[in-house]
Amino acid sequence: MITKMSTFIAIIVSVAISSSMISFSILNVNAQTENTTSEYSIAISRDATSGLIVTDGASYVNGFDTTYTIKGTKFDYDKARDLVVSAIVDDFTNSSTSGYIKVEEDNSPTSNVTGLANPFASQEQINEKINSVLNSAIDGIFSASGVTFAIGPETHVIKCTFGDNLNSFECSEVGGFRL
Repeated sequence: MITKMSTFIAIIVSVAISSSMISFSILNVNAQTENTTSEYSIAISRDATSGLIVTDGASYVNGFDTTYTIKGTKFDYDKARDLVVSAIVDDFTNSSTSGYIKVEEDNSPTSNVTGLANPFASQEQINEKINSVLNSAIDGIFSASGVTFAIGPETHVIKCTFGDNLNSFECSEVGGFRL
């Protein structure tokens, strides 16, 4: 009778160990197949032009503009939006021309300003404008209407032009292409 009892205990222990191993194996497989990293890539290029006038021993800035071209997929823009906006704001505001951006004057008859008004935009105004026009262009990628069929990811291109007048800053999608 002792022999039969020991065999029965061995089978129970064996089944308990076996189910534990299966459970561990399934958890391990799930951990290996789950991808928790979110990789993305946005390409940003900048083209800056400016003019100078040298006259009577002095030099003057004579117009300038900076164009940023941004390329990526919807997924990339979704993941990198804040970083793209802050990178462009930082790059543009650190340029030598950012201190010469003019704001349209308030010529309304109710304005009672005495003295000369500062015609140049503040850093906060510039940052706010870039943030506004760039976020609006990125939002446009996600609100596009219609049905398109693409094999592989579709690349969206946004072009931003920032010149010497704050009110003329603009960003818009210029089209895309399929990879």
